[in-house]
Formats: sequence, structure tokens, C-alpha cells
Amino acid sequence: MKIKDLKKESKKELKRNYWRIVAVIFFMSIMVGSINISFHGIKYNQTLINTINYDITKETIESVTNINFNFLTYKPTKGILANIFNNITSSGSFIFGLLNSFNQLIFHERLWASLIILLGAFLTLFYLIFIRNILIVGEARFFLENQNHPKTNFKRILLPFKIKKTKNLAFTMMIKTLLEWFWWLTIVGGIIKHYAYYLVPYILAENPGINSKEALKLSEDMMRKHKLELFKLDLSFVLWNIIDLFCFNLLNIVFIAPYKKCVLARFYMKLKNEAHEKKILNSNLLCDKYLNQEAVVYPKDKYLYPEHQKKSWINTDYNKNYSIYSLIIMLFASSIIGWIWETLFHLFRFGEFVNRGALHGPWLPIYGWGAIILLILLKKVRNKPLVTFVLAMIICGLVEYGTGWYLETFKNARWWDYDGYFLNIHGRICLEGLITFGVGGCTFIYFLAPLLDSILLKIDKKIKIFLCIILSICYIIDQLYSNKYPNTGSGVNQNLMINKT
Repeated sequence: MKIKDLKKESKKELKRNYWRIVAVIFFMSIMVGSINISFHGIKYNQTLINTINYDITKETIESVTNINFNFLTYKPTKGILANIFNNITSSGSFIFGLLNSFNQLIFHERLWASLIILLGAFLTLFYLIFIRNILIVGEARFFLENQNHPKTNFKRILLPFKIKKTKNLAFTMMIKTLLEWFWWLTIVGGIIKHYAYYLVPYILAENPGINSKEALKLSEDMMRKHKLELFKLDLSFVLWNIIDLFCFNLLNIVFIAPYKKCVLARFYMKLKNEAHEKKILNSNLLCDKYLNQEAVVYPKDKYLYPEHQKKSWINTDYNKNYSIYSLIIMLFASSIIGWIWETLFHLFRFGEFVNRGALHGPWLPIYGWGAIILLILLKKVRNKPLVTFVLAMIICGLVEYGTGWYLETFKNARWWDYDGYFLNIHGRICLEGLITFGVGGCTFIYFLAPLLDSILLKIDKKIKIFLCIILSICYIIDQLYSNKYPNTGSGVNQNLMINKT
């Protein structure tokens, strides 16, 4: 098959799965840095020079999306996320921006700053070897599958992380990179070896168990007499790249890179089939049947590498059904744990003990009700931890925002205030808090609730009924009394001047 034919088939492939392919390219551009988005030449207003990063980002998003973000607090000056966000956006480097944030939060001496820089160097090296290189293999896997399977999932790029071959993949890709670096010292040799080792990520994507020596040699053998062909393929995209210079490199993400990646995957398959025909040494190791069959429905319980079965990292019986008694007791247990958390947090932060919450008893019902609501509403998605996490953030955000609005409206006071935190809405919720609730919700659903229920199952039913009645009576009394005389004071709430006209 000629390059012209490869391109023709690749255009069809790109068209039928366009948005997933673009999503992969965009993700890789961020994580791997293989695609740069340049905004050189754009003139910013002089008034932006002294504005903080959040303001610039907010104004840019509003300009592009035409959505008003005034409901967000204007200046994020509190919390860990605000600190991290400003450092990352100002430094231009995620890793060093993150490290600088912790350096500012924790360390001040020069010795510690030096250690932070050293740690940053090690983290950067770790990222390049064990994340960036593995993602490149994952991207190759996605495009190999996408040739014959129109609905290849975005998550296929994470496939290499889910198998027990990560060390081998990282080592082989590292050797490939080092060899190319050394050969580039000779300039001509660098060009030759660049194309000679070009197929290594695709070979690893098909067979993650192949060792580095076999992968490198196989790539060289498959590329023999085809280096010039691949070089011409690269040249065929030069005109597109020139046009992209006038599009701030955005055309690269939405068309050029997706198109080229599809062509390269088909180029690999062409050479793979040729290697089988010529019986090139070790070509028998490239035998993933799923890549050669059309319209194969992938089994959901397998990773596609036949020998690797999907295993759950959560070993608790989180899908169990809970009795009404267990739910009531867990509601109060969560409320009490929430009260302890809030009280200790205030104690360590301000050095004073206060009874947190609008009620007078040692509980915060917002934690209890939030936990039970998550346990009930998210039952059908418990097998999907990521979905559970996102939904837990949303549900807890609605509960917290609604409760905050009620207290402000009818009690004319605030029992918590997120003003100044990164991405907060009216000071009632913020991203930092929602992430904490998401983590806490997943911890409760997958670990604490099954554990508590196992303990409660060992308790006599009559005792549980008695405990539920006593706790409920105490709670109702506290709720009725606090509705008229809420718990207030320094460190508990702050009064608001609300215009009710």
C-alpha cells in the first residue's frame, strides 16, 4: 500500500472517531509536550501586567467562551490550590510550580530551597521515564486499535499502566532515547537512527513483554529500506505545518497531529505484515490478533493483552445493601466524625477549642446526611470509582451550597466562608473543599461504610434499634432547640449584613 493510500484510509478513520482522537492528541500535548501552542505575537493590554494569574485566566476563558464568570470570587488568596495555581501558571512548569508552592508553604531557608530543586530534578527524570514514555506507548496503542475499531475509547492510552510490564516499557523507551541522543552527536547518525527506532513505541504497544534488545532490533529490521519512505511522509506534512504557524499551532491539535498519527499507525501495520511475510527475526512476537480483526467487540473484563486480566484494587464488599439501622447509625457516626474533624482543624489552626456547627451537640449533620445520600444515590455507579468521585463532588457541592444558602438566608450568618479560595461560588463552596468531599465520599463508600456495617452486623438487633431511637431523639431535640437558638460565637460563625429589601 502506498503512502497515498494510507492517507486516504486514515482520513476515513479520523472522520469516524474524530472527537476521541482529538481528545487523545490534546491530552498528550499537555502531558507529553509533543505539541506546542504558541501565542507569540498577541498583544496583551498593558493593564494585565500587574494582574494575578487567576484574573488573566478568568478573562481569557470569558473571552473565548463568552461566559460570565463573575459568580466566582475574584481573587483566590487562600488555600493550597490558590497557591499552587498561581505558582504553576507563573512558572510555566507544572512540576517546578508545584514544588515552589510547597517550598513557600513549608520551607524558607536556602538549604531547603536547594533540596527542593534537587527533588525537582529527580521528579522530572521520574516523569520522563515512567510517565511520559509510557504515555507515548499508550498513545500508539490507541491509534493501533482505532484502525479497525471505530469507537476505541480514550482510556486506551492508559492501558500500559494497567499491566505488569511498566518497568520493561519504561526501560526500553529510555534505552531508545539514550541511543538516539548519542547518535545525534554525529548528526547524520542521529537522523538515521531516529527513523530506525521509530517503530519501537508501536512494537511495545502491541507486545509489552518484548525486551529492549528485541524491540530495537526488530524496529531496525522493519525500517530497513523504509526510512526514506517515512522521511517523505514527514515532508508531506510540511505545508500543513507552515499553515499552522499562522494558526498559533491550534491546527496541529484539531487536524494535523490526529491525521498524521492515524497515518503512522497504518504505516506500522503495513511494515508489520511485511515483516511476517519476509519472516524477519522475532516478527512472530507481533501477534496481537485484536489489531488485525475488524469489528471485534472487546470483552469488558480484559485489557486486550490476552494474558492480563483486570483486577480490582478495592477488596471490600462495597456493593452490599445496608439495613435501615445501619444507615441511621452511620449517619450519626459520620456527623460525629465530621464534628471531630472540624473541631480539631480549628484547634490546630487557631489554637482554640470551639463547638463547630449550628447545632449544640457534638455532630455536624451536613457530613452525616451527605454520606448517606452518597451511599444511596451512587449505588449503581459504585463499580466506577472515577464516576463516583465526580458525582460525590457534585452532590456534596449541592448539599453544602444549599445548606450555606439556607443558613445565610434564614439565620443571617455564615458557619463557613470560602471567600478568597480558588474557584469558590459565593463563598459557600470551593474547588478545594469539593475535592476533599470527593475523596472523603469515596473513602466512606468503598472502605468505611462496609467496615462499619460489618461491625454493626455483629451487634444484636435490639441494641441497634435502641441506639437508633436514642440518637434520633437527641438529634431531634437539638435540631428543634438550635433552630430557635443556633450555636454561635467567635470561631463558630460570622454575622452577615443581608439586604432584604
